[in-house]
Amino acid sequence: MKTMKAAVITDVGTVEVQDIPVPELGQREVLIKIGAASICSWEHRTFSGKQKPGLPFFGGHENAGEVVAVTEGVTRVKVGDRVTLGPTQCGTCRACLRGEDKGCPEHFQYFSLKGGDLGPGGFSEYKVHREDGCFPVGDAPFELACLAEPLSCAVHAIRLMGMKQGDTAVVFGAGPMGLLNALVLHHAGVLVTLVDMEDERLQIARDNGINSTLLSTGDAVDEILALYPGGVDGVVTGIGSRAVNEQGLKILQPRGTLCLFASAHPVEPLAIDPNWVHNTEVRIIGAVSADIQDHERATEMIAKGEIDLTPIMEKTFPLADAQEAFEYLSAKPSYRVALIP
Repeated sequence: MKTMKAAVITDVGTVEVQDIPVPELGQREVLIKIGAASICSWEHRTFSGKQKPGLPFFGGHENAGEVVAVTEGVTRVKVGDRVTLGPTQCGTCRACLRGEDKGCPEHFQYFSLKGGDLGPGGFSEYKVHREDGCFPVGDAPFELACLAEPLSCAVHAIRLMGMKQGDTAVVFGAGPMGLLNALVLHHAGVLVTLVDMEDERLQIARDNGINSTLLSTGDAVDEILALYPGGVDGVVTGIGSRAVNEQGLKILQPRGTLCLFASAHPVEPLAIDPNWVHNTEVRIIGAVSADIQDHERATEMIAKGEIDLTPIMEKTFPLADAQEAFEYLSAKPSYRVALIP
């Protein structure tokens, strides 16, 4: 039996690199040699104990790599293709037929560890993935191509919000996902202001085309309304905070949209005046993960060089140093860190 190296979260604060079997191919599946796998906040919250999906946890869902084997009948990709790994679909359920495949039971692939829990399984040397979840990314470096998944989440959010050229928006939080949302809004021709409490992060945003930034360590409502009298068309909260969500509500103009993008840990309920929503016709939506069309668009943006993701990828570590990589993320606010098998 062939084995491979895999990084597994076995306890809070502990990642072990284990030898596990190379997964076998099933129908419509391909074998990917992982080129890079970035660490999402979901996996870091599992490592830190803020979120408890069950341990051991086989993480890794922000992946890019090379196709090294396919099963008979696979037509979407071929051996040698460089791809990003995204969502899959059954194609026949209600969600798929409506073009909302994120609701499909086959949308996200999990793998089990012997005697353990489930996980997406990308912190490893190889990964099996359905062919419909493989998206050719051309010659883009794997350490940037693996960011197609988080980029697709921002593409998904902006699409759900209906943001278009000439609109105005505010993004709270200049971390990796806040910056990605700001970059996607900017790319769409939206006038966007990025708000954060750390000027170092805002400078990175300015260096990458986000010209309007606001340094704020508290309530930024008055300053934002001075920039945008009457409010903005859209708000993305890249911080899971009640205080931030409340500020987002206060700066919406009528028919504006508040996107609750970041999850909250711990959960803090948000009070909403139903009459205000009724009278202003604002929308309050959530956004998590992405539909296939969003991942496909994100991969295209990377392959064509439409968006520069180098500021998002802060550092890479060999897969063997997975423990060090997670500790690095725990030591200070960081952008994305990738494991390289």
